[in-house]
Amino acid sequence: MIEAPSRPRSQPRRAWALLLASSLALAGLSVSGPASADVGTVAHDLLRTGWDSNETALSPTSVASSNFGKLFSTSVDGQVYAQPLVVGGTVIAATENNNVYGLNGATGAVNWQRNLGPAWPASTVSCGDLTPNIGITSTPVFDPASNSVFLLAKTNDGTSPQLPHWYMHSLDRVTGAERAGFPVLISGAPTNDPSRPFNAMTAMQRPGLLLMDGVVYAGFASHCDYAPFVGYVVGVSTAGRQTTMWATESGNSNAEGGIWQSGGGLVSDGSGSILFATGNGISPKPGPGKTPPATLAESVVRLKVGSDGHLKPTDFFSPANNSKLDQDDADLGSGAPIAIPDGYGTTAHPRLLVQVGKDGRVYLLDRDNLGGMGQGAGGTDAVLDEAGPYNGVWGRPAFLGTKNGGYVYTVENKGYLRAHRLLPTSTGGVQLASVGTSVGTFGYTSGAPAVTSNGTDASSALVWAVYVTGPTGAGAELRAYRALPDATGKLQQVFTAPLGIAAKFSSVATDNGRVYVGTRDGHVLAFGAPTTSAVGATNTDLGLAAVGGTGKGTVTITATRAVTVSAITTAAPFGIGTLTLPRALAKGASMTVPVTFSPTAPGQVDGALTLKAADGETALLGIHAVGTKDGLGATPPTLAFTDVPTQTSSRQTVNVVNTGTSVATVTGVTLPANAGLKVDPTTLPAVGQKIQPLTSIPVSVTFSPTTSAAVADRLLVTSDRGSLTVPVTATAVSGAAHLQLPPGLDFGDVPIGASATWDFTISNTGNIPMTITKAKAPQGVFSTTAPISEGLVIPPGESAYQSVTFKPTVAGQAGTLDTFYLITANDGQGASKVMLTGKGVDDPIALKAYQTRAGDPRSSLGRSLTLEYPVAGGKCQDYDRGVICWSPATGAHVVSGAIYARYKALGGAAGVLRFPTTDEMVAPDKVGRYNHFSGGGGSGSSIYWSPKTGAHSVMGAIRSRWAAQGWEKGKLGYPITDEMVTPDKVGRYNHFSGSIGASIYWSPATGAHSILGAIRARWASLGWEKGRLGYPVTNEYSVPGGRASNFQRGKLTWISATGKVSG
Repeated sequence: MIEAPSRPRSQPRRAWALLLASSLALAGLSVSGPASADVGTVAHDLLRTGWDSNETALSPTSVASSNFGKLFSTSVDGQVYAQPLVVGGTVIAATENNNVYGLNGATGAVNWQRNLGPAWPASTVSCGDLTPNIGITSTPVFDPASNSVFLLAKTNDGTSPQLPHWYMHSLDRVTGAERAGFPVLISGAPTNDPSRPFNAMTAMQRPGLLLMDGVVYAGFASHCDYAPFVGYVVGVSTAGRQTTMWATESGNSNAEGGIWQSGGGLVSDGSGSILFATGNGISPKPGPGKTPPATLAESVVRLKVGSDGHLKPTDFFSPANNSKLDQDDADLGSGAPIAIPDGYGTTAHPRLLVQVGKDGRVYLLDRDNLGGMGQGAGGTDAVLDEAGPYNGVWGRPAFLGTKNGGYVYTVENKGYLRAHRLLPTSTGGVQLASVGTSVGTFGYTSGAPAVTSNGTDASSALVWAVYVTGPTGAGAELRAYRALPDATGKLQQVFTAPLGIAAKFSSVATDNGRVYVGTRDGHVLAFGAPTTSAVGATNTDLGLAAVGGTGKGTVTITATRAVTVSAITTAAPFGIGTLTLPRALAKGASMTVPVTFSPTAPGQVDGALTLKAADGETALLGIHAVGTKDGLGATPPTLAFTDVPTQTSSRQTVNVVNTGTSVATVTGVTLPANAGLKVDPTTLPAVGQKIQPLTSIPVSVTFSPTTSAAVADRLLVTSDRGSLTVPVTATAVSGAAHLQLPPGLDFGDVPIGASATWDFTISNTGNIPMTITKAKAPQGVFSTTAPISEGLVIPPGESAYQSVTFKPTVAGQAGTLDTFYLITANDGQGASKVMLTGKGVDDPIALKAYQTRAGDPRSSLGRSLTLEYPVAGGKCQDYDRGVICWSPATGAHVVSGAIYARYKALGGAAGVLRFPTTDEMVAPDKVGRYNHFSGGGGSGSSIYWSPKTGAHSVMGAIRSRWAAQGWEKGKLGYPITDEMVTPDKVGRYNHFSGSIGASIYWSPATGAHSILGAIRARWASLGWEKGRLGYPVTNEYSVPGGRASNFQRGKLTWISATGKVSG
């Protein structure tokens, strides 16, 4: 990356010629103590820059240290979509369950907790954007005057979920107690549209709150972009009174133009002034910005607060293609505006604003004259600059101010973390030059960037962002990148840590050397390093070194306590000079470390010294240097335009760099020959222009194809120090995308308690790539766990597949005119709906069949043979290999295989066993299987099966006796007969598989008793129950020298010494 010029054409490149700052980075090792500043609002300040310039402890090397990591993870009740605030060492976290927490900023301990009322169920509007509850979604704001936190909560406290309320709360920062005069109910109608009252059910409050001049302002849109999605701005005074309500659209029936900004906050750049962006609706017609129309969809809007407290629009900007944005749901307002701090513009345009949106264009606006609609030449946009289009942005940008210019960062959907440089032009304007990107891309719903630095020292700066793989928030990571690209134009990642499941468009808070983030799975996490320091370091400048040569410098470290340095290492192209170690340092003592730099390529190089102490402590010491080489270089080294539709334009920037230490004089410039490739003449180096050492000239190249073709071209710059060739490739596509969806998805009959998951196809039947700009899943009985991503690009002729699950909770038809999957693409068709229908069936047998896949020939039951039929007070349905039977008392259960054959032989549900009370289960011995049944005279019955014994029934009192003796794992083993009538016609019995022989006999007079082994054999030889002894009246029991069983008319005793039975 090349830093911005201080004059129109060239200037020293700070990225290569910075003073090289060293900073310690290990568990508590820092150059100086961390600075502290409260984080009382979203994105750090009212300009919404996301830039915390007071973080001396969050240097790149500190964060890259192995000692930097998770400090705590505190569980909270509910999803955390709101950015945490940090005030006076307390972290304020709010959840979608309407719970608010005050956490210790160092430990995560809960200091206080408060619930603000029942959260509202998202299923009320079948919106799957944020589920299952909606409570506090926007980032609160802190008021130091009242020492309180203001929050907006959606509360399900009406007579039904269709009648919720929005309340503004004011909680004491120290205790969490509600202040007097709060909460304040949000109600009434907009002053500019009094006929349309505020609808709390359809309203969704996503943007971060703004505190300005004693009033808290909030922006509203709708849930899932479902109509009506009118945008509101509501004000509530810190004294507890609603002061105003204003609507983005008035005088029409559509009620659109929502303000949601992916959670970004309303901006204020001065007293009485508010700026924000809107989504789709009725967009402005061509007209000047200073006379805003009544409908302000797809716009950046400035409101002014009047003397009566009411709001009035005084300026706006809307893209010239706003009707196309409306049609495609390509919201300008998916991104939030940020105001650039003063000092980074030009004399003609000192006050800047950046706006991004779904279509991937990055607009640079003049805050004093936003630009209106179609006010540029030929009806184009009257903006300072328009970069891109890149991938779309759902979130706000972030800003970094350095001593040599300003940078703007965006996180693209399925695209990169991208760095833009603010550059003055020769005509007094300002340009946005793309100067660097991350190596990898970010998934849909990744978070907005935040920047930390030590003042305007660019070498100390990091860009933080929450990375996710897709809309579920899975695979979330907290990442940190160097804010300045390296010589290849890449933002190098220095830190990553897992987060769990991230909230959508999450925003981090930074304070006092720590980074805080909330998650969708109900946690607030903090990252940092211990604050104790073993050593400190002075800044070191290794300066410049020619490629192929070696530069030398020293790093001075100072001990903050007695310490012995045992080893210092580094990696190429850096090296360590002659050094005697170990070295003992008293507190306050210093030592110098000789460092060499031997570059192999021109450009800035960042490295680190690794210091190891004898007590095991390790520290990283950041080092920087610049490699030089006479001649010209380029970042990026090539330009590639991919699949640009004809009749559109795409712009990229290449930085022409003097990589040497001598002035280079431009001797010639050869432009690309292709007519579709245009170089902005105001950015092009002129013949005879002198490019100072280590400075850059950003050259803007635009590809505007008129026909589909592949282009291979070049930009050539020659100088007295050498020439530079920048290859330029481009592909153009012509035609149109076309979204094709099925009209609906009918799930048919699905039993209550079951669920069915089906897919539908999302096809691009056109001949150019198609981008999904909106995809809103339903919520409730129809839902999905894997929603497609907004921003998904589907190539021509290809399809994506979306799964939907139907899980009925009541009997009857499900699905209404409001039950659908809503999808919009950039093909001009507008929003399309896949209607979802199904029928809940209250049928336990059908539910069991569904759960077991009964009816499928490959299932354990096979195909159905009958419909459900009544039997003995219940119902059954027969299958190839089993039956499902149900009764009110037992529920529905499966009987299959050999157990089913025995059950059927015994009369099934109409027989003695009656209805199953379990499905077939694995026996505890892991050998056999069983079903229990309801028959058996109140004691229950079973069929047990094993490979050796087959399937047999055991019932009533005999079953109870067998259970008491350990079921199949006891001495008796498995039954080898069904329960049988005894030969004397009085009693009943089962024989069992026990290795020594086993039976249980029962009669009305004696009950059920087991008889085993030799005693059983002797009793059998005497005629069983018909013999002289009759039925057993005891189980076998121990006696001196053996075992015995008592019978009705005698006793048998087994003598262990002889093995014989007497009696």
